Amino acid sequence: MKEKLHQNSEMIRLWTQVVVRVIFLLAGLAIASWLLFEIRTLLLLLVVSIFFCYLVAPIVHFLEQPIYLASHEIRIPRAVAITFVYLLIAVVLFAGAQLIWPPLSQQVADLAKALPGYAKSAETGVNKIFNDANSWMRHVKLPPQWRDAVFTRASELANSLAGWLTESLAGALGYLQYLTWPILVPILSFFLLKDAVSFEQNMIALLPNERLQKRAHWLLMDVSRTLAAYIRAQITACLVVGTVMMIGLTVIGAPYPVVLGAIAGLLEFIPLVGPLISAIVIFGLTLTVSFKTALIVALFLAVLRMVQDYFIYPKIVGRGIKMHPMVVIMAILAGAEIGGLIGIFLSIPVVGLVIVFYNHYLAFRGIQNLRVVTDPQEGEGERQLSVPPTPEPVLEK
Repeated sequence: MKEKLHQNSEMIRLWTQVVVRVIFLLAGLAIASWLLFEIRTLLLLLVVSIFFCYLVAPIVHFLEQPIYLASHEIRIPRAVAITFVYLLIAVVLFAGAQLIWPPLSQQVADLAKALPGYAKSAETGVNKIFNDANSWMRHVKLPPQWRDAVFTRASELANSLAGWLTESLAGALGYLQYLTWPILVPILSFFLLKDAVSFEQNMIALLPNERLQKRAHWLLMDVSRTLAAYIRAQITACLVVGTVMMIGLTVIGAPYPVVLGAIAGLLEFIPLVGPLISAIVIFGLTLTVSFKTALIVALFLAVLRMVQDYFIYPKIVGRGIKMHPMVVIMAILAGAEIGGLIGIFLSIPVVGLVIVFYNHYLAFRGIQNLRVVTDPQEGEGERQLSVPPTPEPVLEK
């Protein structure tokens, strides 16, 4: 009887420990999730800074290569190399601005002058559509209540559109906090680049044994390759779309081809949403000039988007991070559903990192599952260890 009571009390104690641990674990996860949500802007700033690091890291690495003069090795310190790269980027941006600024500024000024006329033309066009619709309904002798219902519905749609535009402009003001990011991102990136090696060594040193440290080192290398491949793919997509858009709009005869091409190239860095915004802006401005030209531009945009989204971009990304084009498309759609604009921006690198972590998990389990095999030809006390082959990282530089 006493033994049974002792077993029951021991069982109760064990279950109490389990329940308490689960409660503490759930509470810790909830607090961590809340903290991550509260500092999501800071995390996004850190992510953008990391992306900028991968953008300039190849040039920094090239400048760090040793130079041999008369058997003397000369190395540029990393901080000096990063500073030189920053100066080089500033010079390139300044030269590019000098090259593209005259036509860009002229077209921006013309666009600013023409915007009131475009708004007036749009208002006139809408009024003409209403008058024509009213005349047609009178001609077909529709009942007055039907006409009133149609115009009421049209007025509600117009009011809804005006409200949406007002909310969009008010929401755009919330992005003023990001105006300091062009200064903060290079500063954070400088320290991340300068101390990247020490960061990695300190993280790896926390692991308990050499085997885990080697695995962590390989994992970080593959993570670095994945993010670098994504950045290269995004920049390539921006350059391709911007250049093709400028040339295509110039050939078609659309207004402000340089400005619209530059906008399309910049917005291409944001998958799905950026191209949609640029397409609406380009089609809307072209529609104020000529309906025929607007139709040609719409056809050009549709063909470009199909080729870019379903052929060029998935292949660029997939070649860099070994991801099937279908997975790329599904990742973008899932990111839009989960996190909106930020989710779209982070969807592909997150999926790529998940693939990297999964591959390394399989490799680690392969090392863990050591099988002890007895050789029948050897003595009974002699044994041989058989280690399953460890899969190598699948990502390429």
